[in-house]
Amino acid sequence: MVDIVPATLRDVSYIAANMRPCDREEIYCQLPPGTKPAEIAAFCIGGGRSWAAFDRGQPRGAFGFSEISDGVLNGWAFGRPGFERCIPAVTRFVFSEVVPGWLEQGIRRIEVRTIETHTSAHRWLEAAGAERCCALEDWGRNGECFRLYAWICRTVPEDIFTRWQTTDSAQRANSA
Repeated sequence: MVDIVPATLRDVSYIAANMRPCDREEIYCQLPPGTKPAEIAAFCIGGGRSWAAFDRGQPRGAFGFSEISDGVLNGWAFGRPGFERCIPAVTRFVFSEVVPGWLEQGIRRIEVRTIETHTSAHRWLEAAGAERCCALEDWGRNGECFRLYAWICRTVPEDIFTRWQTTDSAQRANSA
């Protein structure tokens, strides 16, 4: 069973210190050499809302969102081995518990930047309704190419929302 809880510095530091290789490649090429896992964790949880995903009591992944301009959020996620088993629960949580609040607050756009080689992230983003916007050449410190994905809230098809919402949250959204 996967539990989603508010992120703590301890949990996110542990996840950052034990990242999957695909996440390590994506994150560390954007940071100064020598950046410590606790610094990554503090940055991630200090700028917005963040959560940790636990599988059978073990922290497997962290994810969150921070505002980059009025009505526009940046999304991020990374995990330890086994985080992939948590992704469906994370997706349901975001669409059921987080997205409805964004719509009420006037959030218009959510952006995610991901390294070109992180194909599992690209598959998840596209399955969750994000659109690939462009390539970001030389985004990484050593010239790594990234992709920019975005959800434009007014253009996300309704079936994307209903596919990922839990029954309870879909009923709450329909009765509002």
